[in-house]
Amino acid sequence: MEWWKKSYTSITEVDESFKSVDFNKFKEEMTALRMELFGLAWQERFKSEQYTIPQSFFTRLYLQKINSMQIWDIMGEYNEKIAMCATMTEDGKQIGEVGGGIGRAKAVGINKSRADMADKWIDTNIKDKTNITEEDEASLKCVGRAVNRIGVDIKRFDCITVRQLTGRLVVRLDCDAYINSEAAFRLSALIFGLHEGAKKAINDVDIQI
Repeated sequence: MEWWKKSYTSITEVDESFKSVDFNKFKEEMTALRMELFGLAWQERFKSEQYTIPQSFFTRLYLQKINSMQIWDIMGEYNEKIAMCATMTEDGKQIGEVGGGIGRAKAVGINKSRADMADKWIDTNIKDKTNITEEDEASLKCVGRAVNRIGVDIKRFDCITVRQLTGRLVVRLDCDAYINSEAAFRLSALIFGLHEGAKKAINDVDIQI
């Protein structure tokens, strides 16, 4: 709570209008972002579906146990943005729409890696593909979250991932119409810091792979 309050205050210091954003809503959104960015950092560290898919399942199970499935649902909003950023140009367009041969080849490669991971899991774990159960649907959503993080580089020179996540955040906080540039910059810095904090935490743990 203390850290979120300090973060919230750091935004209001440069933009008084941000005080109209409900603090509890801010905390909820940032908690979802923190968990989604942890998933991204985990994927960057371990890459293999042997580790990335179970992490996604664990996150959902944890949130279910503490009666916080709304956080899981919010994470999905940011996960979708993250997925798009892997094949996005610096001006926010999809590579396939505007990129040259190299750009299209990169997009094709990322999409193939995603499809291959998903297909492999489905072939191994879904017994009857003609009769998808509720449990299957929940599992497929977990797999999809891990798959969507493939190919994403949050440190890309154009900061497209951070910019897109910031844009989605301010829309969800309903402050996109009035937030000033310094406040938006601080939100972006918070988002990037969450990723870097997750990355450090993961690297500091001795996990045998």
